[in-house]
Amino acid sequence: MLFNSLHFYVFSFILLPIFFLSNQKNQKWILLISSFYFYACLKIAFVPLILFSFVVTYFGTLAVEKKQHQKFVWMSLVVLINAGILVLFKYSDFLRSIYFDSKGIFGFNSDYSKLGFILPLGISFYTFQAIAYTVDVYRGNLKAENSFIDFSLFLIFFPQLVAGPIMRASVLIPQFKSLKRFNVENFSKGMGQIALGVFKKTMIADQIPKYIDPIYGHPSEYHFISLFIAVFFFAIEIYCDFAGYSDIAIGIGKVMGFDIPLNFRRPFFAASSSELWRRWHISLSTWLRDYIYISLGGNKVSIFRNYINLFLTMLIGGIWHGANWTFVIWGAICGVSVSIEKYFMDNGYNTPFEKIPRPIRVIYTFLIFMLGALFFKSENFTSAKIMLSRILNFEDGKISILGYLFIPTLILFFIELLEELGLDEDYKQSQIYKFIRPILITAILIVSMFEYTITTSPQFYYFQF
Repeated sequence: MLFNSLHFYVFSFILLPIFFLSNQKNQKWILLISSFYFYACLKIAFVPLILFSFVVTYFGTLAVEKKQHQKFVWMSLVVLINAGILVLFKYSDFLRSIYFDSKGIFGFNSDYSKLGFILPLGISFYTFQAIAYTVDVYRGNLKAENSFIDFSLFLIFFPQLVAGPIMRASVLIPQFKSLKRFNVENFSKGMGQIALGVFKKTMIADQIPKYIDPIYGHPSEYHFISLFIAVFFFAIEIYCDFAGYSDIAIGIGKVMGFDIPLNFRRPFFAASSSELWRRWHISLSTWLRDYIYISLGGNKVSIFRNYINLFLTMLIGGIWHGANWTFVIWGAICGVSVSIEKYFMDNGYNTPFEKIPRPIRVIYTFLIFMLGALFFKSENFTSAKIMLSRILNFEDGKISILGYLFIPTLILFFIELLEELGLDEDYKQSQIYKFIRPILITAILIVSMFEYTITTSPQFYYFQF
């Protein structure tokens, strides 16, 4: 089931009254059943796989806690099984292509057929949550959860199941242990967050591909300005698509009485690559820091090794997004830019950089992100190379008209600019805003609902991860 579908609207209208009118024990069962139904609607064949991950992680972490002399073995087993599930379904064909291409370099037969596994929805998210939970229990930062229902809800809680945020057990599991009742303030805040997410997804992200996909598909035919604008708008698309999902997830959670952490904090107003990755997909960035960077030694190693750790962490973050060399390159670009910034900061060069006006640093940071986005979107390295070459050489070609896309993008820009400057609280206290807000929320949701009855909104971009 997709958030951006009429099915989900009906699902919510039925679920919420039943949920709030139930006692605490029944609320857990209702959440568990509805979450499995939500996931099964996406692809019922993948339900046994997620159940397998549940069972392995639940019993494995209990063993980690109870069998202290063997806890490393049990932790490794659970992590390897969850990572193995992810690698098998997501990376097996990519790894096979690398192996056979390497054989071809040395003159051996390089022909092979793809295994063709279908990528289970949400696998990158729930396996990462399971791994984090296991490592936290192993490190002694968390006690293993005895309640199988509470543990299962932690991994399959439907608002954040298939595209995050990647939740921590210490944050989410305690919230399942209290009775939830309808709260007007939670409802108001949640619906506002949902409407913002729907606006980002339906009004911006869904509209962009029809303009930029032909350009990315045939980059050699287009003018460098059209190519540059296509890369610019893909950066906007991927932000609005994923942040839109996170906003809807946070909003649904809030309506139901759950607090799901913020996952994006206006990343395109960041003034450095390091700052951008502290604002972008915060749950993934902190996961990579806590379970990759720190596990590699973090900054408690030599200076050179620290840079390597930082680069590898960002590289893994890139590969997490997809099984393709373009994602490897994207991760490498992120790793290089963050490592170079750290080198300058460690050697006292940050002061001159900080004297540069912040708007210029923000533009510089966004251009670095756009470079990565060019590879992120491209089907292969050759296509990305053609596109980049034509932009840098100011090549002539067809001009593409992007229509009204600038209008909703500018609206979102000014909303986030006011938030970034801390001016949003002023207008939020005005009587005009309080009067218009519910009208805007209702209008956005109704318009999107009618659109979902006419056409199918594209699935969220991060569903493929």
